[in-house]
Amino acid sequence: MQEMLNDNALPFGLVAHDGGRYLGSTLIISCDLDERPQYAPWVAAVWVEAEHRGRGIGRALVGRAAEAAFDLGHDTAYLCALPERRSFYEGFGWRRLEENVGPHGLTVLTRSRE
Repeated sequence: MQEMLNDNALPFGLVAHDGGRYLGSTLIISCDLDERPQYAPWVAAVWVEAEHRGRGIGRALVGRAAEAAFDLGHDTAYLCALPERRSFYEGFGWRRLEENVGPHGLTVLTRSRE
């Protein structure tokens, strides 16, 4: 936890909330796939509570996470998704880099600084 309290380092997390109500969260980490250590940083562990899905919260979290990685000087952010979830990310600008990675057949997607 102490590592995550440093404003200039990975990993760190973002939390979406409405007052005191938790809506969702994501992490920005150095590596999310052992099979692809050359890619960094990663947007990982994206979660939105079921009752708040479909309201753009996941999109906002993922977008802000990528922007935070860019603010730290990274030109590209990565994430991995199950094949059935990749269209969610592609729908707001993430591009497929690789498919069928690792034992779960994940898709690696990227987003570059604009």
